[in-house]
Amino acid sequence: MLNADLLESISETRYLTADNYMVYRTILRIFYLEHQKMHYQMDRDAILSLLRKQPLFSQYTPEQLTLDLQQLVKWKNLTPIQDPRKPRTILEFKNRQFQYMLSQTAIEVERMTITLENLSTRTAGLSVSPFRRIREDLHRAERLEELSLREVHAWWEDLQEDFQRLSQNHQDYLREFYGPGMEMQMKSVDFIAYKQHLVRYLEDFIQDLQRSAAQIGAQLERFSAEQTARILDLVRRSELEIPRPQSEQTPGWENELLARCQGVWQSLLDWFVGNNSTTQQVLNVTNEVIRRAVQNAALLVQMENLGVSNKAELNHLLTLFAGFESLDEAHRLSALVFGVQQARHFSFSGSRETERVDMGTYDEPPFEHLLQPRTRSYKPRLDRSGFADKSAEKLAQRQKILEEEQALQREILGYIRDGTLDFTALDRPVSPSVRTVLLSWVAAANLSPDHRGQTQYGQRYKLQKRGNRNCRLICTDGTLTMPDCVLVFEEVGHE
Repeated sequence: MLNADLLESISETRYLTADNYMVYRTILRIFYLEHQKMHYQMDRDAILSLLRKQPLFSQYTPEQLTLDLQQLVKWKNLTPIQDPRKPRTILEFKNRQFQYMLSQTAIEVERMTITLENLSTRTAGLSVSPFRRIREDLHRAERLEELSLREVHAWWEDLQEDFQRLSQNHQDYLREFYGPGMEMQMKSVDFIAYKQHLVRYLEDFIQDLQRSAAQIGAQLERFSAEQTARILDLVRRSELEIPRPQSEQTPGWENELLARCQGVWQSLLDWFVGNNSTTQQVLNVTNEVIRRAVQNAALLVQMENLGVSNKAELNHLLTLFAGFESLDEAHRLSALVFGVQQARHFSFSGSRETERVDMGTYDEPPFEHLLQPRTRSYKPRLDRSGFADKSAEKLAQRQKILEEEQALQREILGYIRDGTLDFTALDRPVSPSVRTVLLSWVAAANLSPDHRGQTQYGQRYKLQKRGNRNCRLICTDGTLTMPDCVLVFEEVGHE
């Protein structure tokens, strides 16, 4: 039965599909590359300098980085560590500096993304070396009780790794023969030269697989139930010998450990023992691949030879047709070569120049009839045409947008009196567009360490709060309750 905790969402993978995924992935990839260099901890300044080396992040600000780091900490991808240095100023005390390091889950997720990126360039092959190593591992299992628990654990890890490599290699290699790429390659003329090497490679693998699988299956069958139980008990004890964090020691984890070991051993039995083993299935699939390769190569050779013979025959017939001086001679040769039984009759609703019934087909001018293939994927070719000139419309739209922006700027700057924007002293209701701009000024200053900001119109200002009181901002679409604050501008520009 599945544990309910396993069905919960993994917060550490949210950065892969978030709206700002490009920034998050770049930050974590930099952390991972530095982690490979044993630079486990970095502060914000070090991260920012590495980010700005990328062309896309040349204008990246420290405030943006702070927000992105906080989000990654929230998703548990990064672990913040308080900087042990003593603050020298009040500002440094308020803005505590952190050292950030990758969490273990984030490291594994980033390794997975790198594996996925290199998946298309990874080459698979049918190697027989895992068979040899598995035989050697099973030979060592007969004297496993003489080894220490640490050596037993190393033996078990080697056996699992060899078995996993064997299963993965044959799955990746044989799966390629059922993909669209191999289907296209098998239908190309170049496959004829490649076929012989492929068949020899697969036949050698089949021979090694039959010989090695029989030996490994015999080794596994020699182990009695008592020997298997002792081996798995030694493996379980070797796993328990490893110190583990308290968080991993969930209730019943020792039983789950034993069940996992038994599952690996049962997978070995399913692979090599029995008439319906995985080995027999691999042999069947490989034989089917060889049969398809030989069949496709034979069809390609036959089609190539047929094309050569037809080409020579048609060239001879065209030479004969070109040498005739009259149309009647061409008709007689056509009847001799193609025959009446190959005649095809076409009818279409075209307009004739005359309705005379005594006129033959060759006495009338030819008609043109467009034929279309009877395939669902066919789409008629679209006629290309030029683009209409919409520069005047674009210019008018641009002028309209600029006028609206200027009107919005005049309305906003009209609320500033004597270099101060007091939200409690506004004498007329505020429109939604003006409210959006004013609240963005307050938010920008609130996020700044010195509570200062700069508007999009160039004015610099400082946010001052009046205690913990609230004020009511009257708007055209309602009333907004917000903290009582004032924006004090250094310079106020009016247009």
